Amino acid sequence: MIEYLQVAAFQGHIHEGNSRINLDKVLEQTELADKRGIDILCFPESYLHGYFSKKDDAFKNAINLQDKNFSNLCKEFSNIGHTTVLLGVNELDNERIYNTVIVIEKGKYIGKYRKAYTYAPYDYYSLGRDFPVFEKKGVKYGIIICLDSAYREPSHIAALKGARIIFCPSFNRVAKDARMLHYLHRKSHFISRAFDNHCWFVTSDIIWDENNEVCPGYSCILSDDGELVAKAEPFQETMLTHSIPLDTLKITKKTRLFGNPELFEIVKHTYEKNFT
Repeated sequence: MIEYLQVAAFQGHIHEGNSRINLDKVLEQTELADKRGIDILCFPESYLHGYFSKKDDAFKNAINLQDKNFSNLCKEFSNIGHTTVLLGVNELDNERIYNTVIVIEKGKYIGKYRKAYTYAPYDYYSLGRDFPVFEKKGVKYGIIICLDSAYREPSHIAALKGARIIFCPSFNRVAKDARMLHYLHRKSHFISRAFDNHCWFVTSDIIWDENNEVCPGYSCILSDDGELVAKAEPFQETMLTHSIPLDTLKITKKTRLFGNPELFEIVKHTYEKNFT
């Protein structure tokens, strides 16, 4: 009998500034995923709170992971017996705020990933420099966040640590005439991250169409050869799912991840020459 790792990405509307409504949607979808036997369910970037252009709004809509409120939040997932949840939050840590994805299993917080790249007006976020790898059913997986997917390092570090799946919560709300929409439609950066790292790539996204800004939702799942195996329909709330045979996730990494050690040395020296 073939065994699978069942992965899922939620795509849906967000109520910025109303964490209770957003959390209720997360709980609803997680309970549904648990009944379906989903192993890992990914929600969009900053989905609990929202992604605010103003720093003060972000600080007002954030959570400290050392706080009792966070412990109580995790407890709301106590009845979820199997599905691991990847949930985007604004994380307070002393005087800093991070764009973070928390990992919850059976009502317990097991770890987090902090976004490594940002841009104006969101550059009030502090940047993460840890790239943890998690495990489910003996399969290692990593997390990056939205803009991280446009760069090589975050997903490559996770892949070098043994990740076979990269989850990418996203919040692709942009102006309706933004050039970024073109490469989001092509998904070329998703394809590159999957192919180069020999990793399955799972991205979730929001739905938005207000105030001259839009995000039809770019949730999709790609194989470790960069093939698009599932994608959500524009402006449709959905839980996008795919069953990945466990045997395929245990195949040894191909040379396109590790490359030639001699060339790695050249890359290292080139970095040092150009960035120091």
